[in-house]
Amino acid sequence: MSNKKWNLALPLLFSVVLVAGMWLGHRLTLKSGLGLFEKNKGSALQETIDLMRSHYVDTLKIDSIEQLSIGQLMDHLDPHSVFLAPQELEAANEELAGNFEGIGVEFSVRKDSVVITYVIPNGPSSKAGLEPGDRIIKAGDSSLTKKELQADQVKKLIRGPKRSTITLQLLRDGKKIQKTITRGEIPLSALDAAYLMDETTGYIKLNRFSENSYEEFMQALEDLLQKGMLQLVLDLRGNGGGFMNEAIEMADEFLDADKLIVYTEGAHYPKKEYRCRRPGLFEKGKLIVLVDENSASASEVLAGALQDWCRATLIGAPTFGKGLVQEQFELSNNAAIRLTVARYYSPLGRSIQRSYENGKEAYLEAAENRSMHPAENKQDSAIKAHASKKFFTNCGDTLYSGMGIMPHQLVTPTERQIEMDLFLWGRGTQWEEFALHYYTRHRKEVQQFASPEAIIKSKALPIQISSEWNRYAPTATPLPPTIKTYLLALIARYRFGNSGYFQIFNQQDPIVESARKQLPH
Repeated sequence: MSNKKWNLALPLLFSVVLVAGMWLGHRLTLKSGLGLFEKNKGSALQETIDLMRSHYVDTLKIDSIEQLSIGQLMDHLDPHSVFLAPQELEAANEELAGNFEGIGVEFSVRKDSVVITYVIPNGPSSKAGLEPGDRIIKAGDSSLTKKELQADQVKKLIRGPKRSTITLQLLRDGKKIQKTITRGEIPLSALDAAYLMDETTGYIKLNRFSENSYEEFMQALEDLLQKGMLQLVLDLRGNGGGFMNEAIEMADEFLDADKLIVYTEGAHYPKKEYRCRRPGLFEKGKLIVLVDENSASASEVLAGALQDWCRATLIGAPTFGKGLVQEQFELSNNAAIRLTVARYYSPLGRSIQRSYENGKEAYLEAAENRSMHPAENKQDSAIKAHASKKFFTNCGDTLYSGMGIMPHQLVTPTERQIEMDLFLWGRGTQWEEFALHYYTRHRKEVQQFASPEAIIKSKALPIQISSEWNRYAPTATPLPPTIKTYLLALIARYRFGNSGYFQIFNQQDPIVESARKQLPH
């Protein structure tokens, strides 16, 4: 049988054998008088796989069939119960752990070569002298100038256990150079930025709730308080969640006494309350929380608790609406399932979870539509659909269940001009590519800036960027002010890291501007 015919026949054969195995198992259990899942008895699914392993005419990749079966089982549950194959599990665990072992660079594959787009400050590559714009042409004995080179191939070559070494051949400014790098533990920071927007207003942006996020958050909060911060803007936009306990610890820094932060409950998990346990560092100052359609899970735990207790003003767009708690269970083949075991509820008893009664595909499509078309996130329609699920706060707010977190102040898409311009001009890699192009051509000039504030105050730099853009894309339309600021922010990231990016980008961010207007001056 040809491979094509075999590929077509295998799913049909598996289905027939699966059904036959289930029927046979059912008949046997009826005759024996035992339940289908009686102790020490395998399920019909497992029996079928065992029969295929021991009797099928050809050798099968049983692991692949088992993974297919588990994935299909997960599809019949809620949208957030998932099967993670070994490689997917490794990547997911790295992100939540907040670190990995490697050389500490971000890169992209462009025109069959590997371009370093960012060097993590104080990491192994930074210490070895690598810079954004360097092209890696060889890693050890392996060439990295092949056609159809994949990012995963590059990762396998440059990553490795800490204290091991890798020699890279680089191309910089047309010259070949060689660097030997000692790999180390690379932190994946949950903190994108923390700085004073003015003498008394702090800004903290969190991108995830990883194992180290509370520790990073506390260091930033203490530093800002020492510098004179009296009011805070906490930015949770784009933060898809992570470890719920990290969000609970942060909430404890804003809420007093033994206030309830969140509680969880499931069919096999009794109700469990999480309360404040200690005096917080910032229980009294003015607090504004920024959220959007991609703020989810642990972000919604934190934002929901602060909203229920009237502790913060929420500004932005309605959040994602993920109110389910997953627990990870390791499997014998180094894969895992993340199974929803409970729902979480805000202090008032609100469930944040949006409906998924129309299935996983419709649920995920609706989430994508909210992200791509935020104009559809209208407060009135959401209220009408959930009018029977009202909750009342002590400060007179009426809140609703089953629709994510609705901010106190909605910022409409027409007000989010930078996003509109990026959408109209294209969200591809062209801006990142041009910013890197500019930085590599003007590296020494950019490095002379002592701080992001110096870039903001520079009158010459925006003019130089426009001039360079006209040479880079001579047929393109002149850049609007919002795109110029975005490019300045990208260039600042090469010089000052993520914090430099946000200090400049926030200058024209309408949601940040809305927060400024809510704060006393």
